[in-house]
Amino acid sequence: MTEEQMEELKKMAQQRREETKKTLVSLRLTNKTLTKAKSLGKGYTAILSRLLDIAIEDPEMLKKCV
Repeated sequence: MTEEQMEELKKMAQQRREETKKTLVSLRLTNKTLTKAKSLGKGYTAILSRLLDIAIEDPEMLKKCV
């Protein structure tokens, strides 16, 4: 692999890291919601994160929550 190709791969990897970078936030959840989330097992916070990512893009879901 040439040095130029290596640099291109390096740039692509860096761009991907930036696109998937996550920021830590705190949310208040009801006990019921937290219990349900924890019942999903290890990785429940990742599931909640993806759920929020999907919900925020859904206009109908947003209407229900406002």
